Amino acid sequence: MARIRTIKPSFWVATGHMSREARLLAVGLISFADDKGRFIATTQAILGYVFPLDTDVTAKKLDRWLTEVATPRPGDSALVTLYQVNGAPYGYFPNYHRHQKINRPQPSSLPPPPDGALFEA
Repeated sequence: MARIRTIKPSFWVATGHMSREARLLAVGLISFADDKGRFIATTQAILGYVFPLDTDVTAKKLDRWLTEVATPRPGDSALVTLYQVNGAPYGYFPNYHRHQKINRPQPSSLPPPPDGALFEA
């Protein structure tokens, strides 16, 4: 299944408070997310998809960057919301459909986020 995702020019301003690595992670997560904006948020899944050949990217670094991506700016919402379902970590982009045009949407195989349930990294 091919996923074509769009990064709008405003993304770079909206994520300017993040480190360069966290912004790269955010772009990778956008392409990793399914058509509902959901993704598996395990360290192994993210490293395998976003940083498959980067041997210098450790779980500790990834956790730090993921925390940046999931931390809201003052007066704004976070780019990503992390949550758990039955102990398994997931993430989603709350404003995904505002920024992504899905041509042939597929149903998500991942559980939806429960209201207000955040996953602590």
